[in-house]
Amino acid sequence: MKQGSFKNQTKVWMAISGACGFTFFCIANFTHLLHGLTLLAAGIQLAINTFVFFSWKRGYQEAQRPLQKLVALTGTIFPVVMASITICRVIIPAFVRLLAAP
Repeated sequence: MKQGSFKNQTKVWMAISGACGFTFFCIANFTHLLHGLTLLAAGIQLAINTFVFFSWKRGYQEAQRPLQKLVALTGTIFPVVMASITICRVIIPAFVRLLAAP
């Protein structure tokens, strides 16, 4: 394989990580089945978003065409945005409730 080519393995990891990150983002932010479930999903989502960021960053570095670079750049920005939303919507309110409990 040529150095710097956009490899199929990187595309697969980008797809898997993106799907997992988005799934846990939805579970953490939009389900309210159990209080502990959303907090657990939020923690898992933050860990997965770290993996998503680095796999899409690698895809950006290996991309050769401008459209591939744009898509991969977008994929590195979204995990940061999703993690920020989860921290604001799930984790901070959970700690506030925990500290405010008698």
